[in-house]
Amino acid sequence: MFKIGFIGAGNMAQAMIKGWSHLDREQVQQVVYARHSANAVAEELRIQAMPDMETLAQESDMIILATPPTALDDIANQIRSVVAYAKNKIVVSIMGGISLQTLQTAFGAQTKLVRALPNVNVAVDEGYIAMAAGQTLNPDEKGAVFAILAELGRVEEYSEAQFGAVSALAGSGPAFVAGFVQALTEAGRQAGLENETSSKLAQQTIQGTLQKMATEEITPLELAHQVMTPGGSTAAGWEVMQERDINQMMDVVIQATMKKNAEFE
Repeated sequence: MFKIGFIGAGNMAQAMIKGWSHLDREQVQQVVYARHSANAVAEELRIQAMPDMETLAQESDMIILATPPTALDDIANQIRSVVAYAKNKIVVSIMGGISLQTLQTAFGAQTKLVRALPNVNVAVDEGYIAMAAGQTLNPDEKGAVFAILAELGRVEEYSEAQFGAVSALAGSGPAFVAGFVQALTEAGRQAGLENETSSKLAQQTIQGTLQKMATEEITPLELAHQVMTPGGSTAAGWEVMQERDINQMMDVVIQATMKKNAEFE
């Protein structure tokens, strides 16, 4: 039995728990501790709530730190003695802006540590997870963490220097994509469609477009030119997007997100 223990039960922790819920419960068990919400989350997601952090750390093989960064010192004080020299425990932090070096200082030089950056799409096993492994992990241990995270979607290793950009694009990206879907829905409503109809059209269009690009292995621009006829209606709309400089707008969005992320580092 492999046991995954979550310290923290916020939106990202719940997304990961949901994503791993498809795994055989006789082989993988999930448990959670959160000061105020563990029991409610555990009941809703059909997992076990733990009475405290130390017990969770003692009983878990992989410990997910899923709290705000400000909780790091408190967590370290409570579980450091459990994880510092444990050969069979790996601590995975999804805390924003907390580097591996900071984690290593907090939990001890021998602690096996991984820093991960998932997005909310892990809830449906379509997530994107950036991963950086600490130097204390051997290749087999790193591979095992990679494999379990891959159950939630696509995993890739990055240097920590790249985490700010990855966070802005993949971590915050679902919100920006959702914002585009909402804007497309509202445009359809303004054009005379019922709101429900417009919403379904927008969502299916986005989903189908992404699937087509992935299946045919084509770029966004290649797909766009498949749709457009020179001088046609799609081209007219495309020209407006270029005149309003949608690329520059998204660059400003990503830069603003990265700037805010840097405040937590």
